[in-house]
Amino acid sequence: MSESANYEQIIYSNEVMTFTALAAEYCKLINNIATLSQHDFVNKSLRLLALLYVKTLSLPATEPVDADMIEKTVTQEEWDEAHNAVARKLGRFDQYTETLDPLAGDDAMTSLSEGFADIYQDLKDYITLMQMGTAEMMNDAVWECARNFREYWGQRLTNILRVLHHLENGGANLDTTDALTIEPEDDRPSWERNGNSPKDDYWNE
Repeated sequence: MSESANYEQIIYSNEVMTFTALAAEYCKLINNIATLSQHDFVNKSLRLLALLYVKTLSLPATEPVDADMIEKTVTQEEWDEAHNAVARKLGRFDQYTETLDPLAGDDAMTSLSEGFADIYQDLKDYITLMQMGTAEMMNDAVWECARNFREYWGQRLTNILRVLHHLENGGANLDTTDALTIEPEDDRPSWERNGNSPKDDYWNE
C-alpha cells in the first residue's frame, strides 16, 4: 500500500470526517453570529463545543509529512472580526476568570470572545488545508489541529464551556431579541444544491 493510500485511510476515516463537519459548522456559527440572538448563540455554542471536544479526542494519531509547509491562512483582520463579533454578541457576559493552570491556582481575567476567536483561527486554518486537496496536506492538517488542541485551544474550549454552562443554566438574563433579520441561506449541502455526489463536494462544504 502506498503512503498516499495510508494517508487517505486517515483523512477519510469516520473520525476525521465527523470532526471536519463540526469544524465547518463552528466556523459557520461564528461567521453568522449576527443572525442569532444572544440566547441562541450561547445555546448552540455550548452544544457544538462539547461535541468538538469529544470528536477532537477521537482524531486518529498521525505524523506530519512536512510540518514546515503547513500554511496559516487566517489573517489578523479575520481574527479581529471573529473576536469583535462575539464580544458584541455577548456584551457584559464576555469577561470571565480563566483558569490557566488548575494545579497551580493560576487564574487570569480574559474574555470569551478571545477564546472563540482563537478556536476559530485554528479550525478555519484546518478547513482551508483540508480544501487544498492533497492527501499529504490533509494529513498534516489533522496532525496540527490535534497538536494545537492538546497544547492550547483545548484548554480554551473547556474554560469557555464552563462559562457557557453557567450562562445557560445559572439564570443569566440572555437576550432573545437581538438577532438580525437576514434572508435565510439554503442550508442544503452543496452536493444536493449542485446535483453532485456527496463524495465529490464533501471537502468544499
